[in-house]
Amino acid sequence: MRWRHSLFIKIFLWFWIVVVVCMTVATLSFQWLQDDFHRPLQVHEHHLVQRIAETTQPLAIKKRGLWARLQPGWNVIRFTEEQLNDVPHDVAEFYEHALAEQLPLWGQEDGYVMMGPLIHGENIYIAVSRYHWRHSLDEGERWLIPFLVVFMVSVLCGVLAWHLTSPIRRLQKAAKQLSGGDFNVTELRTNMNRRDELGDLSVEFVDMADSLQRLLQSHRQLLRDVSHELRSPLTRLQIALGIARKKDKNSELKAEHDRIERASIQVSNLVTQILDLAKLQQEGDLTTESTELVRLFKIWLQDAELELAHKQISTQWELAEEEVFADIDIVLMQRAFDNVLRNAIRFSPEGSTLTLSVNKKNQNVVFQLRDQGPGVDEAQLEEIFAPFTQADHSRNHANGGYGIGLAMVKRIINMHNGEVSAVNIPNAGLCIEWSIPERK
Repeated sequence: MRWRHSLFIKIFLWFWIVVVVCMTVATLSFQWLQDDFHRPLQVHEHHLVQRIAETTQPLAIKKRGLWARLQPGWNVIRFTEEQLNDVPHDVAEFYEHALAEQLPLWGQEDGYVMMGPLIHGENIYIAVSRYHWRHSLDEGERWLIPFLVVFMVSVLCGVLAWHLTSPIRRLQKAAKQLSGGDFNVTELRTNMNRRDELGDLSVEFVDMADSLQRLLQSHRQLLRDVSHELRSPLTRLQIALGIARKKDKNSELKAEHDRIERASIQVSNLVTQILDLAKLQQEGDLTTESTELVRLFKIWLQDAELELAHKQISTQWELAEEEVFADIDIVLMQRAFDNVLRNAIRFSPEGSTLTLSVNKKNQNVVFQLRDQGPGVDEAQLEEIFAPFTQADHSRNHANGGYGIGLAMVKRIINMHNGEVSAVNIPNAGLCIEWSIPERK
């Protein structure tokens, strides 16, 4: 990156140019207001001065207080040579300039337009006007000049701020997409055309996103490959276990065989869940349909009656409406519901209650399942949705969990453009909540 493309140089030069331009404009404006301009009076202007002198009531002379008496349009000032020291300095200067030229003049003095003089006997007449736009720039309201300068500075600085923050906003949006697992950062291609620090940062950000995407794809591919490779030895292990049971006619090694069988089943279940998670992580379209959720969830809840009865766990529903519809992939949503439900059953104490609710909120369908288990450490509430995460010693694979079920739930809900979260209920257990749009 060359020094002339540096963001520091751009900011420095921009503010320097803005200050110089504004100071120049302000200086020229004040100079323009103070510039005097005179020319000979034209014939029609001479007639106009005579008509004004004949039809307009002359203003009372009170030095600079005279300006406060000016009316819109043309006014006339009448004075004599003896009163010349009593008229405002601008009028006296204009009169003396006309005497030096020995001609009636049209002139500008500090923003006031004057015509004359017209002399009748001892009386001297000078027509004075202050146009509306000049009125705003007279001595009493010169504040308009700094106001215009401030306005100009504000506009120029606003353009600079927009120029600097627009690529930063694109970076912020891309970072948010990246945190959500979306590696499509094509919007940053515009930033990459810049030749300053923000352009370099955008290039590094795109490279980072590409590297993360490759790393994640390699990770997923590794999980799939390892899971597939484990299936063959597991199958051989189960066959060998069956042969060993047949040879153990007196059941002398039954306990050892049962232990081996439980371990192989656990590994088999783990492999299955890893493969399922890997499939979910692959991009794919959902097969959705508008479905009534309350009825569907109650049917899926009946499938777990044996587990509920075994631990004497009761269930209760909190429903604001009896029918709640949403566009869902029924197969995937059943898997998410089943994982959340069985996770709650696994860690609920015997004789406790599970509370389920389905409600609408801001065009979203919100589902909650609250158990009365031990809960999760507050610092780990977000981590439990990551694969292979064990929140604490009470929730581990020794009790049947592998840290994959809630990761699958998060992925399924995200595929439905929804969000899932967990929160501890004080002295009451854990609440899993997900929210999905009513319409896809």
